[in-house]
Amino acid sequence: MQAIEFNSQLEHGQIAVPKTLHLVEGQPVRVLILLDEAAERKDAKQADANSVWARTAGAWQGEQLVREPQGEYEQRLELK
Repeated sequence: MQAIEFNSQLEHGQIAVPKTLHLVEGQPVRVLILLDEAAERKDAKQADANSVWARTAGAWQGEQLVREPQGEYEQRLELK
Protein backbone atom coordinates (compact mmCIF):
# COMPACT_ATOMS: atom_id res chain seq x y z
CA MET A 1 0.00 0.00 0.00
CA GLN A 2 1.20 3.49 -0.85
CA ALA A 3 0.17 6.59 1.14
CA ILE A 4 -0.38 9.88 -0.67
CA GLU A 5 -1.05 13.11 1.22
CA PHE A 6 -2.63 16.26 -0.17
CA ASN A 7 -4.77 19.13 1.11
CA SER A 8 -8.26 19.73 -0.21
CA GLN A 9 -11.58 21.27 0.78
CA LEU A 10 -15.01 19.74 0.89
CA GLU A 11 -17.18 21.39 -1.76
CA HIS A 12 -20.75 20.28 -2.42
CA GLY A 13 -20.08 16.98 -0.66
CA GLN A 14 -17.02 16.19 -2.78
CA ILE A 15 -13.27 16.30 -2.21
CA ALA A 16 -11.15 17.14 -5.25
CA VAL A 17 -8.21 14.80 -5.88
CA PRO A 18 -5.31 16.52 -7.66
CA LYS A 19 -4.73 15.25 -11.22
CA THR A 20 -1.00 15.33 -10.53
CA LEU A 21 -1.41 12.08 -8.57
CA HIS A 22 -1.83 10.20 -11.86
CA LEU A 23 -4.42 7.77 -10.56
CA VAL A 24 -5.90 5.39 -13.09
CA GLU A 25 -9.65 5.69 -13.74
CA GLY A 26 -11.43 2.93 -11.78
CA GLN A 27 -8.38 2.21 -9.64
CA PRO A 28 -9.46 1.04 -6.18
CA VAL A 29 -8.29 3.35 -3.38
CA ARG A 30 -8.70 3.51 0.38
CA VAL A 31 -9.69 6.95 1.70
CA LEU A 32 -8.90 8.27 5.18
CA ILE A 33 -10.21 11.75 5.99
CA LEU A 34 -8.31 13.76 8.61
CA LEU A 35 -9.75 17.12 9.58
CA ASP A 36 -7.31 20.04 9.73
CA GLU A 37 -7.08 20.70 13.47
CA ALA A 38 -5.43 24.10 13.05
CA ALA A 39 -8.35 25.28 10.90
CA GLU A 40 -10.83 23.92 13.48
CA ARG A 41 -9.17 25.94 16.27
CA LYS A 42 -9.25 29.07 14.10
CA ASP A 43 -12.96 28.52 13.33
CA ALA A 44 -13.75 27.99 17.03
CA LYS A 45 -11.92 31.20 17.99
CA GLN A 46 -13.79 33.10 15.28
CA ALA A 47 -17.12 31.73 16.54
CA ASP A 48 -16.21 32.82 20.09
CA ALA A 49 -15.27 36.29 18.86
CA ASN A 50 -18.63 36.60 17.12
CA SER A 51 -20.57 35.40 20.17
CA VAL A 52 -22.46 38.15 21.96
CA TRP A 53 -21.65 36.44 25.27
CA ALA A 54 -17.91 36.40 24.58
CA ARG A 55 -17.92 40.06 23.49
CA THR A 56 -19.93 41.37 26.45
CA ALA A 57 -18.89 39.15 29.36
CA GLY A 58 -17.53 41.32 32.19
CA ALA A 59 -18.20 44.54 30.28
CA TRP A 60 -20.38 46.22 32.96
CA GLN A 61 -18.36 49.11 34.39
CA GLY A 62 -21.01 50.84 36.50
CA GLU A 63 -21.92 50.54 40.16
CA GLN A 64 -22.70 47.20 41.82
CA LEU A 65 -25.92 45.67 40.52
CA VAL A 66 -28.60 45.18 43.16
CA ARG A 67 -31.82 43.20 42.78
CA GLU A 68 -34.69 45.19 44.18
CA PRO A 69 -37.40 43.52 46.35
CA GLN A 70 -39.93 41.71 44.16
CA GLY A 71 -43.00 42.35 46.33
CA GLU A 72 -45.42 39.82 47.76
CA TYR A 73 -45.99 36.45 46.12
CA GLU A 74 -49.37 36.24 44.37
CA GLN A 75 -51.89 34.12 46.25
CA ARG A 76 -54.08 32.15 43.84
CA LEU A 77 -57.50 30.70 44.50
CA GLU A 78 -57.59 27.04 45.44
CA LEU A 79 -58.74 24.56 42.81
CA LYS A 80 -61.92 22.63 43.59
